Order: sequence, then C-alpha cells, then structure tokens
Amino acid sequence: MAVEIENLGQKPYGPLLVQMRELHEAVQRGAAGRVWLVEHEPVYTAGRATPPDEITDGIVPIERGGKITYHGPGQLTVYPIVALPKRDLRDWLKRIETFGVHVANAFGLEAVPSVDGTGVFINGRKFASIGVHIKRWVNMHGIGINVSVAGDPWQQVRPCGLSPDIMTDLSTALGHTVLMQEAIEAASDAVSVLLDADDPL
Repeated sequence: MAVEIENLGQKPYGPLLVQMRELHEAVQRGAAGRVWLVEHEPVYTAGRATPPDEITDGIVPIERGGKITYHGPGQLTVYPIVALPKRDLRDWLKRIETFGVHVANAFGLEAVPSVDGTGVFINGRKFASIGVHIKRWVNMHGIGINVSVAGDPWQQVRPCGLSPDIMTDLSTALGHTVLMQEAIEAASDAVSVLLDADDPL
C-alpha cells in the first residue's frame, strides 16, 4: 500500500484534529491515506473510556479509544490515517504495537506490547500509548511515542488509567537523549509494518 509519510513538525492539537477528521472522511470516500508525524504543543486528551468526572477543564474529549493521555514537546505522535490493510481490529492494534516495538528496537531497546492493545513498554514502563478510532475500516488517531519528554506532565492525570509513575521515554530508557529527528527516522522506517497486509507480525 503506497501511502505518503508527512512530517508536520510542531503543531497545536486543535487545528490538526480538525484536519485529521477531514482527511479521515476523505479516505473513506477513496482518497489516498497518509501517515502524519507530529510533535504537539502541550495538551491532554480523553478517549471514550474516560470516566466523566476525570474530564476537567482543559482536557479535550475525542473519539479515540482509551482514557486520558498527554501530547507535547518531546513526544512523536504518529497518525496513520489510512484504510486498514485487513478488516480486523485486533490485527490493526497488533500492527500499531509492533510498530512501537520496532521504533524501540531501532535504538537497541527491547520492548513489549501491552496485553490489551493500549501501549508499548520497556522494562515494565510505558513509553508509547495507543488510541484509535475506526470508521468504515479507515483509521484515525494512533500512537504517541515518548522520545524525550521534559518535566513530568503525567503527574497531572492518570495516563491511560494508570499510575503516572509507569510512564517513561526512550531517552530515559537508553540513558542519553534521543533526538526527535532520530525518532522520526526510526518511525518512518517502521511504517511498512502498519501498511503491508502481507507483512508477518
């Protein structure tokens, strides 16, 4: 499946969400899909599984699965707005998990997927969070990969319903700073895992 990979750089969440919804609709009508790579300005978003009392002022409720997560500087968010290679949601979640594992492997790190399709872990700590929305077998939203996240924005919420202390990033796991461009290159190299229906998982 030939899909263009676009590095969008740093973008605020709200306007890009509008563009993502528009592209999602277009792909459902037959337009070519795209994989967007973006580093967001700081924002918390809440998926469909978030308890209503946790959605406080400043948290953006959206249509993806999962609970609350953070997007911001030092995190590479990957949005594959594409037709699924197989009409199989479990296969798709496995592909996104495998994508996250491949990104970690590119830095010599061993990673394992969660048991429920919500993230990828290194040494028991979560460095990538997954949340998607599928309509007519076209995906939107995706996976946020923590590359080098400054401070501790996770302490303000229960990320994905978990303790904030479970979160980590590639730089912490590796012991030195991973540059965003390095993560972009690793993610770009791993995109085939998402798109190739014949690629064994």
